[in-house]
Amino acid sequence: MKNVLMLFFAAFLSMQLSAAVLQEGIGRADLSDWQGAGRPDKEGAVLLPAGSLQYRYPDGKRYNKGFRKLDEGASDWTRFYGISFYVFTDSERTVNLEVAIKVPGYEKDNIYPEITAPVSIPGTGWRRVVLPWKSFRINEAQRAGALQTVKAVIIRPAGPSDGRVRIRRVQLTAGDAVSLTTAVKGKAAPPGGTAVYTLAVGNTSDVRQALHLEAAHYGWESMHTTLEPAFMELAPGEIKTCKVTVKVADRLPPGSREKQVIRVLANGRLLPDAGMELITATALPHPNILHTAARWDEVRNKIKQYAWARKEQEEYVQLAEAWQVPEPATRLSNDNAILGQHLFRTQEEFNFMAAGIAYQLTGNKKYAEKVALFLRRLSDPQKGYPTTFRGCHQSFVQEGHFFQHIAMAYDMIAASGVLTGEDRAAIEHTFRLFIETVDLGTREGAINNWLLSEETGALYCALAIQDWRLVERFFNGPGGILDHLSQGVMNDGWWYECSISYNVWCTSEFSQIALALAPWGVNFKDMRVPAGTTPYYSLIPDMMRPGLYGMNFEKWGPVTKNSVGIKDMWDALPAFIDNRGVMFAVNDAQENMVAGQPYELAYYLYRDPEYAAIINRSADRDLLYGVPELPQDSSLLAGRSAYADNMGIVMLRSQKPGREQGEQLQAALHYGTHGGYHGHFDRTGLLHLSRYGRSFYNPEMVWYGYGSFMYKFYVQTSMSKNMVVVDQKMQEPVESHRALFHTGRMMQAAVVETKARWSNPPYGGMRYSEWGDISFAQKCWLEGRSVPLPAHAPGYGAVTGFTEPVFQRRLMIVTDDYVVLADYVKAAQEHTFDWLFQAKGFTGMEAEEKQFLQHTAQMNTDPLGSAQFITDCNWWSAGGTAKAHFTTCWGEGCDNAGTRAPYSEDGVLHMDVYSAWPLQKQVMAGTTPEDHHVAKQVHYTIKGDGKLLKTDSTGAWILGAAGIDLPLEAIKELQVELRTNASGQPSLFLGNAVVVLENGKELPLSSLPARYGNVQAVPAAGRDYLGGPVKIGGIPMTTAIPAMPATPAQPAVMTFDLDGVKARRLKATLGSDYPLGNEAARRKTYAVRSKGKEAVYITVIAPYDRNPVIKSVRATAGDRLRVELQDGRVQEFNIRQLEQETGTVKVEMTERKGTRILGEESTN
Repeated sequence: MKNVLMLFFAAFLSMQLSAAVLQEGIGRADLSDWQGAGRPDKEGAVLLPAGSLQYRYPDGKRYNKGFRKLDEGASDWTRFYGISFYVFTDSERTVNLEVAIKVPGYEKDNIYPEITAPVSIPGTGWRRVVLPWKSFRINEAQRAGALQTVKAVIIRPAGPSDGRVRIRRVQLTAGDAVSLTTAVKGKAAPPGGTAVYTLAVGNTSDVRQALHLEAAHYGWESMHTTLEPAFMELAPGEIKTCKVTVKVADRLPPGSREKQVIRVLANGRLLPDAGMELITATALPHPNILHTAARWDEVRNKIKQYAWARKEQEEYVQLAEAWQVPEPATRLSNDNAILGQHLFRTQEEFNFMAAGIAYQLTGNKKYAEKVALFLRRLSDPQKGYPTTFRGCHQSFVQEGHFFQHIAMAYDMIAASGVLTGEDRAAIEHTFRLFIETVDLGTREGAINNWLLSEETGALYCALAIQDWRLVERFFNGPGGILDHLSQGVMNDGWWYECSISYNVWCTSEFSQIALALAPWGVNFKDMRVPAGTTPYYSLIPDMMRPGLYGMNFEKWGPVTKNSVGIKDMWDALPAFIDNRGVMFAVNDAQENMVAGQPYELAYYLYRDPEYAAIINRSADRDLLYGVPELPQDSSLLAGRSAYADNMGIVMLRSQKPGREQGEQLQAALHYGTHGGYHGHFDRTGLLHLSRYGRSFYNPEMVWYGYGSFMYKFYVQTSMSKNMVVVDQKMQEPVESHRALFHTGRMMQAAVVETKARWSNPPYGGMRYSEWGDISFAQKCWLEGRSVPLPAHAPGYGAVTGFTEPVFQRRLMIVTDDYVVLADYVKAAQEHTFDWLFQAKGFTGMEAEEKQFLQHTAQMNTDPLGSAQFITDCNWWSAGGTAKAHFTTCWGEGCDNAGTRAPYSEDGVLHMDVYSAWPLQKQVMAGTTPEDHHVAKQVHYTIKGDGKLLKTDSTGAWILGAAGIDLPLEAIKELQVELRTNASGQPSLFLGNAVVVLENGKELPLSSLPARYGNVQAVPAAGRDYLGGPVKIGGIPMTTAIPAMPATPAQPAVMTFDLDGVKARRLKATLGSDYPLGNEAARRKTYAVRSKGKEAVYITVIAPYDRNPVIKSVRATAGDRLRVELQDGRVQEFNIRQLEQETGTVKVEMTERKGTRILGEESTN
């Protein structure tokens, strides 16, 4: 106990001392180390030159201490009130100056590189200038961010002057005349108790001051505030303390709060900037964050009455029983090692939450003891968070929800009696340190899911220690929770990052915050906040303009509502959720089951029957939020078509009467807000098509993770989408529009359109600060993925090669049995247009006229583009209608490796894709670069008779093939040795390896006598490790020698006997096989190509489970389509004004059988 108390006493003194520093010089007192300064005079003043005076902090080391960024070459000025200096002028006229503060160069894209404040000096003589930070021109939400990393300060003339100006005593000051500081500004006390604050009062002026401190009164206060001493005299630079005692009245209910505004009068003059605001609360009993005691009673009652609730309880208890509380890590790991030592794996949050919940449900203190032990280890002053400033092993966003759950777990056991006073003090200290870490990292005016996670963690920690000054900082302070709701949520209720997973997560964060604030009397649940009306959501300069990695950071679409609230976010989804409770994916997401916990939380808050209808689509219930008895009302939105113009999705559902909802077709196009870092480059893309609960595609079907260069070099780009692309490039995200929405009996129709430039994707993807200043080549090697590097490569992450703007329009028609896509693209220059479709199970293409053209290793060998990653490409010419067939299955025996479709129902989805227009086209089917864990760092050595012939390395994966061509004059024994770091899929081969003989003939190396050491065998000669063909770099291998080390730590050695062979050269390809095994289920990129200044595509996609419905498809022109069904019906479409950029597309559909017209419908 003694050591801990000493720790906190030392910490308190340190904070007080830091806060109580009244002045700090900037450079030397005589300004001799300021650039532009001449020789100081006897008063220590220097003449202000015509240019400027500048002080620049010496460069120093930059590093991370956990999640705190430290720069020894910059200074944190947030500890002070402002900057002061003395100015002398001998002019009778007003002299205008300007003071500028500069941040380091690496912060220029996060904070404005320079912020300024004006200074006007009237008349002659010496004057003291005090510029508070609030006088500097910068957004309030970014002010602290600019001040916490100051690199330089400049004083310069702001206009002509007819006299001399001298400057002296430039320093930081804690106040204009007086400063008040204290370490803690928010406390809680029980009714009848007291909260005590100790203020450091300092004289920052040059004269002696008589001070009077008092608490201002609004008039209805119930708490009584006393200050001791209330009167004091301070010499210049002197500091004294004042104790503020707040008596909480007996009658005050738990959770009530009052503000104590401390005012300062100096020498009879009120100093408005010298005051301080404290917030004292009436202590609220624990628990109160995840649930209150009353709400926990409701959960326990559920367990008594419902079997599903008892099952859920058992899962929590089993997890809590099995949990062995870990010791903090003692060694630096490879997980974001640049951040320093972490304490625990992030996944421990599931364990300590389960233990806290188990305690609340059972009352068994052994679970509370486990949580307490974890909290003690977390808060250990020598080995815990106070030393590492890093709790979990992942990034700051995970640290945010890690501490959210820590605060919840603490709150769940706080009243159990297992924590000592020493424990509570240590935990509070740790929470305050984490809150400070978050505060330091959230000062740049950003709005994103990362910050929301981090700030929610800080908010819960503040609620746990009941410091409402900190609660208000993160709830309604600059860049806080309310700003995130106001600026991050668009008018249609979607979170601006336009990803279903982030939308649901952020909505859930806001909703749980509402539950945590409710016991304190804050109705965040129903609160409306002003809707963000600016196109930008973030104040970071790089995110207020488009371009970074090709991204756009604006919010698009109409603004028709003046406010937004949490319920708007929940209401954004139901119209799009299918009969299974699954929401299709947009941007960085895969399809998401929202019928369980997310909408259990939503219904718990709002009791909206639409939410209950979603919950009823799932058999799973949520113990913590599930309302046991749900209304059985049918959804009013189920089965309808819908759109959201800010998010930019339009979804069409077929409307055949009498058909189960799961059998209806559902298709969606994307056209809206880009979504910043999580945005994909796919305006007009076919985002989703499903039937029978089976979806063929989502934007993350191919996924390499955020850290891979493939994330922005392929996954997010247009080449991985279902859309028309220009020159195999990436579409620029610009504001796009929905031009038609029609829902009728025979057809549903929508038109979306855009006009955008096309470019190469960001070269090498995105640069991450945690990887340091490495090149793209180095990043490739770290991933074990080599790619061709051009001689004159663009900058790492640069977006280059822009085309002119290209107009692009897509019409989608959904009928009872198929989807029609009509595309029009128009450019000023000649281009290559590819209509792309990404699907699994390609079984072939047939056409009225079909001719095989060629096989290419890659769709495009351009090393700047994404098409280089599409390999093993077959090309045909086709005339008339070309029909491609795809079959995908889910369930037992189905191969869905390398794809992400977690909620598709078991069974088969067939798709026939009819390319009806243009009549003449090229068709390609290439292998999509799925991630099957084949990437390897490979070092290889080739020796002849013991002498080194070659040694090199490559990152072998889909690409990265190493060509080998070596002379073998008079060599009798050839040895090839491979080493690799990988323990993933076995995939290394020496392909098409031959020795060229003296007579010029080629002899397969595999036919020669050989010895193999530590080489993993294949099941059949010439096949890969899973029994499929061997392809390296997209080229089928005629012969293939397995080269995978059987024991990864040891080299694979292949020794070939060349004695008597008369070999002259060795030719081979070393690399990784891809794809692995049976290729029938691998995803293919299917392309229909045309060239020119414009192009029209008419395509029909027919999904079915057993028998095809369509007999034939034919386009008689670029605007006329005829579809004949197996039952004899003929459906004809007349598409008007598709090719008129300023026109409104109109569609007429006629259905006939024989000579009889069965129906007609028009979008008019």
